[in-house]
Amino acid sequence: MEGLKTSRVHRKLDARLKILGLEIMDLLAVLMLAAISNLFLGRVKLAPVFVILIPSILAVTLYIVKRNKPEGFLFHWLRYISTPGVYSAAENNQKIEEKRRRLIA
Repeated sequence: MEGLKTSRVHRKLDARLKILGLEIMDLLAVLMLAAISNLFLGRVKLAPVFVILIPSILAVTLYIVKRNKPEGFLFHWLRYISTPGVYSAAENNQKIEEKRRRLIA
């Protein structure tokens, strides 16, 4: 009897893609900010501040804030903050039901 055929599989096949520690969408946002700043403020005397320093600060901030967070954390957090509603894990409460009816109406 022959042994099973095997092949190597990378362990992090489902890991998110990161470049310089940032997700692709975050890196794209930082580069877009730098490009737009360069487009509009490239000839200003303080252009290096607007084109290099501010996007770099944004990149470092995103790297620190999103460390050990799930993929798409900021998008889901902003959506949670922006949607009005009452979130409760408790039993049905009359006050909660009234607030929910007012929000729907």
